[in-house]
Amino acid sequence: MRRIAAVALTAGTLMAGMAAVGAPAEAAATGSWQPYNSYSHVLAKGTYTRSGGSTAVTGYLYDDKKNGWTSCVRFKFTEGSKVYWSRFKIIGVKSDGTRYNFDGTAKVKISVKSSYGSHMWVQECGRNKQTGKYYYGKGKKIF
Repeated sequence: MRRIAAVALTAGTLMAGMAAVGAPAEAAATGSWQPYNSYSHVLAKGTYTRSGGSTAVTGYLYDDKKNGWTSCVRFKFTEGSKVYWSRFKIIGVKSDGTRYNFDGTAKVKISVKSSYGSHMWVQECGRNKQTGKYYYGKGKKIF
């Protein structure tokens, strides 16, 4: 039996959980996100909440065809000159616990939180199963 999961691969400094001390409380702002449709058979969409200087993102990553590509989505959060990247791809898990880059029909739930809340971008991406290289679509600024 195979299980499918989303795995976050991060580059940069993980700043989740850190908040400004003594800052006045802000009202939570919510909205939706969806990257430009750069690749066929990849779909990512969801919602975000901005509160207290941090951003929480939830949503789904879909792949609707076995085509030699693993579907992924990448987020970029900024705060001044600081940048935090988070990437999710669809991972399959074999019955013995071995993980692999999944290629086929799948839907996985994704979520990430960052204390960088000034701006957020999102990009569709795909990982070529033969070469292992990632290819990124056009980035979309959400806020």
